[in-house]
Amino acid sequence: MNWQTTTANLFARLTIKQMMRRDVSIATMRRAIDALERLFPRRPVDCEVAHDHALADCEAEWVRPRDLSPDRVLLHFPGGAYVVRFPNFERGLVARLCRAAQARGRLVFYRLAPEHPFPAGHEDGLAAYRQLLDLGFAPQRIVLSGLSAGGGLALGVLLAIRDRGWPLPAAAIAMSPLTDLTDTHVDSSRVRNARRDAVLSLAHGEELRSMYVGGDPALYTHPYVSPAFGDYHDLPPVLFQVGSTEVMLDDSRRAASRIRATGGSAEVEIWDGMPHGWQGLPFIPDAGRAIERIADFVRIHVP
Repeated sequence: MNWQTTTANLFARLTIKQMMRRDVSIATMRRAIDALERLFPRRPVDCEVAHDHALADCEAEWVRPRDLSPDRVLLHFPGGAYVVRFPNFERGLVARLCRAAQARGRLVFYRLAPEHPFPAGHEDGLAAYRQLLDLGFAPQRIVLSGLSAGGGLALGVLLAIRDRGWPLPAAAIAMSPLTDLTDTHVDSSRVRNARRDAVLSLAHGEELRSMYVGGDPALYTHPYVSPAFGDYHDLPPVLFQVGSTEVMLDDSRRAASRIRATGGSAEVEIWDGMPHGWQGLPFIPDAGRAIERIADFVRIHVP
């Protein structure tokens, strides 16, 4: 493991993971994340950020490479356990993805729990996709993307698009997605990687999950909430990327297994020792390589 990754893992253990282990309020967590966000620039230097085409219930923005006019669209849903967000981090990630894949990005800051539990954020994701279609973007030129909780949201939105009979996007990308809110698997990566994961702690996992479903545990197995329980017939290809030491490693494996069981295409890339969300850390060499792999996937399915 290179020194950049080692440094990132250590920093995450001393900041984000410690915060998640403590019994702190959502307001306190959000303030702490706002402070961490100062480490990332508010605007990518080689992309323009625009706020045209507002959504009715949440914020969204375009991230466009300055010297490109691509017709590929990356519809991206950020992470944050459905309760917090990292806008600078996610904006930089989307900018690098779009630059590599020669695409324009649509970054959707869906509504957060506990103020807006499911299905609010899910409906925001659907509204963002419907807006792209209404604006005239061809569905075969759109790729859904998401990191962490946003990866789970992207898969849930993909299932809902199919269920509503809307035209399907070309493909989907799930980076370390949260696909199973039940957390009932005894011998799983949630247990095996609890100490190895440099970023995430599940010490208050039940509390966070309950916030997202508005206190209704019956929703934990709803396929739009936990896409690992979804039926993936007749859906486009999905690329998963996840680190080998992540607590949510098996979330990718389970969802991919469900996709393959229906005859669909799912590729799971397991990156050795990478911290949760490493794709958005530009100083890590493997971040650039992971982004290039995603860009290759996008170009294959949106030629």
